[in-house]
Amino acid sequence: MYKSVFILLLLSSFSFAKVFITVTYPVERFFIKRIAENTIYIKTIFDEENFDTNDISEIKKFSNSNYYFNFNLEDEQKIESIFKARNNNIKIFHMLEGIPRVKSENGEPNPYVWLDPLLVRKLAENLYNKLIEIEPESKDIYRVNYESFLSELDEMFLDIKQRVETSKTFGFFAFSDELYYFAKRFRLNIYHKDAKLLHVDEVLQLLKFSRKKDIKHLLVPINCDYRIAQSFCGHIDGKLVEYNLYTYDWKVNLYSILRGIEIN
Repeated sequence: MYKSVFILLLLSSFSFAKVFITVTYPVERFFIKRIAENTIYIKTIFDEENFDTNDISEIKKFSNSNYYFNFNLEDEQKIESIFKARNNNIKIFHMLEGIPRVKSENGEPNPYVWLDPLLVRKLAENLYNKLIEIEPESKDIYRVNYESFLSELDEMFLDIKQRVETSKTFGFFAFSDELYYFAKRFRLNIYHKDAKLLHVDEVLQLLKFSRKKDIKHLLVPINCDYRIAQSFCGHIDGKLVEYNLYTYDWKVNLYSILRGIEIN
């Protein structure tokens, strides 16, 4: 009898054991939790400070999860290799699978599709299907959250679209192509410039161009070289707008970009 009780308790503990997923960035954790709530335990690498890929104890801390969910970015490909070397059983899931991407100027696919609310629908679908596969007993929770998230994405798209259309903003300067999908979705022009201090003749050309196109904003990621960014904005008498690709506050970030460039 005691043996039977022990087996039942053991089986019960396995059935209620949480799945552990490692992600790289807080934004990835946001998308998972938006559908999974607290049914999955998520460890986020860059929530921790000074993550060092040469520190075996740190690598082990993050690599002993059941899964590594990621966007398949360049840094994540390196981490993925390290994890596989440490844990043969870790399963890899690329969350952006199946989302069409354009090529950057360097010939590599532009990965920053999560700044487009409509492309995020496919990301959500990928997560929904994978989470049901991992935790089928929570499928009802996942379905409700997935469907509500799709509605939220549609509402966001329509709201941002309307506000952009009623704004007098038609484009902005940027030092990279990270905002390509956001700009394309909402029909904004991006004028790419090199992140450098300008010579006098370049300043005159920039000022003439910005006035002709009526461009009043420079969008830069947080922790950029502010000396260069502020100098650039000073030349065009423009506004510096920051964004954060990897923040957990994904929705707040998109609306911060919108508010930063709105001209009414």
